Amino acid sequence: MVGLKDLAYIISIFLEIALPLILAVIIWKKFKASWAIFFLGMLLFLASLIRIPLNTFLGGLLQSSFRGESFYILYGAMAGLTAGIFEEGVRCIAIGAVIKPRDYYRGIMYGIGHGGGGESMVFVGFSTLANFIIFKFFPNIMPANAVSQIAQMAWYLPLIGALERVLAIAIQIAFSVLIMYAFMSRKYYVIFVTIIFHAMVDMVAFYLNYKFGFWFAEAGAAVFAIAGIIVIVKLKSLKSEYNDGGVGIK
Repeated sequence: MVGLKDLAYIISIFLEIALPLILAVIIWKKFKASWAIFFLGMLLFLASLIRIPLNTFLGGLLQSSFRGESFYILYGAMAGLTAGIFEEGVRCIAIGAVIKPRDYYRGIMYGIGHGGGGESMVFVGFSTLANFIIFKFFPNIMPANAVSQIAQMAWYLPLIGALERVLAIAIQIAFSVLIMYAFMSRKYYVIFVTIIFHAMVDMVAFYLNYKFGFWFAEAGAAVFAIAGIIVIVKLKSLKSEYNDGGVGIK
C-alpha cells in the first residue's frame, strides 16, 4: 500500500528528475536551443563541485578559531562565495567560450541544464530515487541509523526538498541569463554582480536554516526565486539588444 510518505517521495522524485527535462523539451521545441547546451550545463555544474573539498578544508580552519553563530556566519559566507566563484566561473566558460551564437534562450537552456540537469536531476534526484528504492525494497543493505531516520521523518519532507529544487532551478536560470547578458552586452561587471548574488542566496539560506529552521530557509529561497524570475522576465524584453554571432555549440 502506498502511504503519504511514499506518495511524497514519488512526487518529489518526479519533480526533481522530470521537471528539468520538461523545461528543456519546451525550450528545444519552441526556441530551437540545442540539447548539447543542456548537457553542457549539466556537465559543468558537476565539474563545479570540485569546490567541495576546498569548502571542507576551509571549514576546518574556521572551526579551529570560531564557534557557534560566528562559525556558521563565516562558513556560510565562505561556502556561498566559493559556490558563486566556481559555478559562475564554469558559466562564463560555457557562455563566453563555447555557446555560439549567444542568445537569451540558449542562456535559458544552459540554466536548465546547470540547475535542473546537474543539480536537480543528478546531484539530488537520482540519489533520492536510489535511497527510496533501497529503503522500500532493500532496507537491510542500508545503515540502521539511515533506515531509522527515513522511517521517522515527517511524510511531507520529500516535498520540501522538491520545492527547494524548483526554486533553485528558477534562481539558476536567472544566473545563466545574467551571465549571457554580461557577454552579449559586454557589461562584464554583471559577472561580479552575479557572483555576489549567488553567494548571498547560498549564505542566507544556510544561515536561516541554522538560526530559524528549514521553513525560514525555504521562505528565503522563495524570495530569491521571485527576484530571479523578475530578472528572467526583464532580460527577455532586452534580448534583441544583445544578439551576436559566432561558431560553437548552437
